[in-house]
Amino acid sequence: MFQKFKISLVLFNLLFVIPTFDIHAAVEKKAEVKKEKTVRKKKLTKQQKNQNQQKNLALSEPSVPKGDIEVVIVTSKGKIRLDLFKEKDPLTVNNFIQYVKAGYYNNTIFHRIVDGFIIQGGAYDVGFNEKPPLFEPIKNTSFKGLKNTFGTIAMARKQSSPDSATSQFFINLSNNSYLDYTKEENGYAVFGKVLSGMEIIQKIAKQKIGQREGMYNVPFYPDEALISSVYVVEPQ
Repeated sequence: MFQKFKISLVLFNLLFVIPTFDIHAAVEKKAEVKKEKTVRKKKLTKQQKNQNQQKNLALSEPSVPKGDIEVVIVTSKGKIRLDLFKEKDPLTVNNFIQYVKAGYYNNTIFHRIVDGFIIQGGAYDVGFNEKPPLFEPIKNTSFKGLKNTFGTIAMARKQSSPDSATSQFFINLSNNSYLDYTKEENGYAVFGKVLSGMEIIQKIAKQKIGQREGMYNVPFYPDEALISSVYVVEPQ
């Protein structure tokens, strides 16, 4: 009788011990699975980020033609080489070259800096004094279909006035498709692309910015965004 009672007691204890052990094991297993998922998710996020960066660069290629005039912008951070599309857009390129050859851009700054969007220059000196344009505004040529993709250069203008571009330009730091021409709205005319020096552009884009005299996103240290000179590379 005592032996039978002892066996029953052991079985009774097992009924409660075994499920408790199973619950702890299930919790531990669930924690391990969750940890593995988190690690896997982080790896995927990193891979996706790299893929997106590569995709961002690649997206700019199909719609960007080969240019026929090379221009160099010498900045406080280094040189930026540009390829201008004169054959595709002679009006805009000739306007830009006029300013280059007149020395207009020398000792100006990139006065508007928005990391991940654009850097804009072509009118202000280090003291934020605006230079008057040398020539009449040009007609907006965004209808030609060149896209505001990563690494392209385009003419800046007044938002409400499509044909108001003079000297100011910007370099795209992303694929800014909403700046392109549509049937409903004029865009911003692209007239060239960066051949080399994107790392210089990114350095300029990463610097400290602030507000000054009613202007936003201006460089806190203008000398760090200086355009010391711009010149056309003459064919050999």
